Amino acid sequence: MEKSGFFNSSGGDRVYDATDFAAYFGSLVSNGIFYRTADNLKIVMATGMNVTAQAGMAFINGYHYENTTPMDLVIATANGVYPRVDRIVVRWSNIERNILLAVKTGVAADTPSAPELTRTSDIYELGIADITVPKGAVAITSDYIADTRLNSSLCGLVNSLVSAVYE
Repeated sequence: MEKSGFFNSSGGDRVYDATDFAAYFGSLVSNGIFYRTADNLKIVMATGMNVTAQAGMAFINGYHYENTTPMDLVIATANGVYPRVDRIVVRWSNIERNILLAVKTGVAADTPSAPELTRTSDIYELGIADITVPKGAVAITSDYIADTRLNSSLCGLVNSLVSAVYE
């Protein structure tokens, strides 16, 4: 089947929806965060068991995400016996039709690891930070936050096919 677009409709013969545009843009721009500034979607400590996601933008599967103001995220209460690692993600949901920041709470264990990213046709996540939650912790400090935005297997930077051709 041949497809082309995007042409103006004449009498309703051309109908496009968000998936058409996302498929087009997704073929030109890779998943990741935009790196206009070093603080783009950076996770920093806040108060108590909260962390703050700085303002910034990301791109997932042809869809655009923007957080315009710093946003607090709540880290679940620490386990009293074992540490855990939580993961902060930018989550694209085809089912919910949105992209939101989320905390994936890890499993407390002797040697904890961050939860795996979900990457299916319905959910696609970019891991932007891992938070180590020590046993009995009552606050998250900067020492517990591992920035993963530049790790291309977890997140990475947006790359444009157009700029790649001309660079």
